[in-house]
Amino acid sequence: MAEYIKYAVLLLVLAIVQKTLIWLIAVTSYDITPDVVLIGLVYVGIRKGKIAGSVSGFLIGFIIDFFSFSFLGLMALSKASAGFLAGFFNNENKVERNTRSYTFIIIVFFCSLVNNILYFLFYFQGTLLSFGDVLLRYIIPTAVYTAVISIVPLFLIRKKVIIR
Repeated sequence: MAEYIKYAVLLLVLAIVQKTLIWLIAVTSYDITPDVVLIGLVYVGIRKGKIAGSVSGFLIGFIIDFFSFSFLGLMALSKASAGFLAGFFNNENKVERNTRSYTFIIIVFFCSLVNNILYFLFYFQGTLLSFGDVLLRYIIPTAVYTAVISIVPLFLIRKKVIIR
């Protein structure tokens, strides 16, 4: 039980960082930022499985939705789906490999793609942007930026700074 509390605190801290400080490293005119909450969520999903990943994703997504004053439930849906996808990489023989190697970055990229596709397709519904525009302006750049930033926690995991 204490391990789940550690993961919950980690995700809450990442959510606070996401909502307060992450704009400082925004790139392009579209304000593309990495999704640090997703990186933490992928870590939880790989360590604890599909159910823990999807429940954690839903709860942290709902909290972010609540404090964003935006579409309530949209972030919860996208984070729950990404957490569920990350849980597919939970294999007791490969957990260490998936969290301590460059496989982690690839998993983050694919989970970020799923998260961004779900989020941005609903978010931009009813606007003049086509799917191709949303894909090239928001979905792919955010997924790539999140994957690049996931190198930082990868090194922290290797140095045993991050909780296990």
